[in-house]
Order: sequence, then C-alpha cells, then structure tokens
Amino acid sequence: MLDTVGPELQVVNKTEHPISLEADTLVVLTPDQNKEAASNLLPLNFNGLSKVSNGISLSFNKCF
Repeated sequence: MLDTVGPELQVVNKTEHPISLEADTLVVLTPDQNKEAASNLLPLNFNGLSKVSNGISLSFNKCF
C-alpha cells in the first residue's frame, strides 16, 4: 500500500514550540484552530472533524 497524498491531518501549532506528549495523559483533538496547541490539546487542520464530534480524546500509554 502506498500513500502519495501526504499528511491529511496536521496539528496547528502557531507558536512553533515543541509539544511533548506524556504517557497516561488525556489529549483532546479539536478542529478549533484558534486554540493554542499544548500537551493536552491539539488543534487540527481538519474541519470535517466537527461533523464527527466536538472533539476526540486520546490516551497515550508507554510502549517499550
């Protein structure tokens, strides 16, 4: 399988500061690009996300 389209979802980080994701924390994905990106909130460039939900919550676990 080959994906030649490129990234379809991108995090909008207007500050361009690195964002560190931590294990066992909740991360909310939101289509609201006016929100500031942080370790617990990631605004995406995909407006269609609001048709699915007002936000999606993810939980990251450590992988070794």
